[in-house]
Amino acid sequence: MKNFRSETNKITKDNPGVTLALETSGRLGSVAIGKGDKIIAEKEFSGEMKHSAEIFPSILELLEKHDLSAPQITCCCISVGPGSFTGLRIAVTIAKMLSLASECKIVTVDTLDVIAANAIFDESIQRDNISKLAVILDAKRGKFFTGIYNRTAEQNHLLGNWEKQSEDLLSAEQFRQKFTDSQEPVYLLGEGLVYYCSDFETENIKVLDEKYWTPKASNVYRLGAKKAKQQKFTPAVELTPKYIQNPDIKIPKI
Repeated sequence: MKNFRSETNKITKDNPGVTLALETSGRLGSVAIGKGDKIIAEKEFSGEMKHSAEIFPSILELLEKHDLSAPQITCCCISVGPGSFTGLRIAVTIAKMLSLASECKIVTVDTLDVIAANAIFDESIQRDNISKLAVILDAKRGKFFTGIYNRTAEQNHLLGNWEKQSEDLLSAEQFRQKFTDSQEPVYLLGEGLVYYCSDFETENIKVLDEKYWTPKASNVYRLGAKKAKQQKFTPAVELTPKYIQNPDIKIPKI
């Protein structure tokens, strides 16, 4: 097979190649491109669940707009869930395709971390002295994926001075009970709040503005770039998404 990457786009120290970030785990997808630590551009899809229709046109639009080409992509960062089966499969397929065609490196990022980054990388959240966050994603059947993040004194975490303390599958009632006696307020974000926001709120459990709820490709890029620096790549054959719910496939009787 002829190498997808042409000699004119050969990767060197001065030309590190392009990083592509894909976010398809949530209701509103997006893509981002950049080089090294720098994000060049990000594009959100035009509406909810437009992943399959808009992901390729969006990637090509960003590349062409910034005088880049697909053969220059050397790293693909994707969020691997929890998320929808269809959405995650789209990003996984593109990442595997790039890896097989051009030996592009794959970096995977947890979707809970990607959503938490919406608040953690926001200056106003830092100024407000918030020290505990909880990401909420709907796992169906009355359960929710929850990720708890605490601010720490150290700066050596993937999320800077924030660290994921726990990840659980809980009902809204179990979550409320868990934090009823918390000594500090817990601030919520995540798409699991779209229909169930009121099920979580208490005097000690606050909900952040909706602008923080949706995962973004720019945060996939930021977290993925950190992991790439640490050479934390995922081989294509080992790439396994974390689905919110496996597809309901029924084999008909013959």
